[in-house]
Amino acid sequence: MFRYFCRVVSVIVVAASLSGCSDWQLRGGRTIAIKSALVNAATAPRLRAAVRHELHYSGVDVFTSGDYQVKIELNEESFDRRVLSVDPDNGKVREVELGLEVSFSVRGKDGKLLVPAQKLTWVQDFVFDESSVLGTREIASTIEGLLAKDAAQTIIRRLGMIELGSI
Repeated sequence: MFRYFCRVVSVIVVAASLSGCSDWQLRGGRTIAIKSALVNAATAPRLRAAVRHELHYSGVDVFTSGDYQVKIELNEESFDRRVLSVDPDNGKVREVELGLEVSFSVRGKDGKLLVPAQKLTWVQDFVFDESSVLGTREIASTIEGLLAKDAAQTIIRRLGMIELGSI
């Protein structure tokens, strides 16, 4: 019982001492200097939703118009599908690769280009089950969502490298 009490007290002491450190944060936590953003993505609906979510998670206010620090332009969201392997006995598809290619750029409110247009690509493969077409479609849709989330996280990390002095 005494050991348990000592552990609890030590955890409380450590937590209290860390709460006084204003620059301390959990490992993996995201903080970026940008406080407000406009996301323009007429041709990238899935990525737009993922980027808006990640910006919100990072503490950035997302606007549809009005006062913002940066404008994120998402273009050319393109999901594609490639056959990776086929069954040698019956020639049916066994493994499929889904890919996402996007282009994005970032501009300041004054129109200054902060991050030039960049094309990024992500891929993920999965086993195709021809006996479960609905399940396979659901897996493909889920993987597309995960690819969009990965793309959004990469874009947010790149936004974290923008210094406020350049805005």
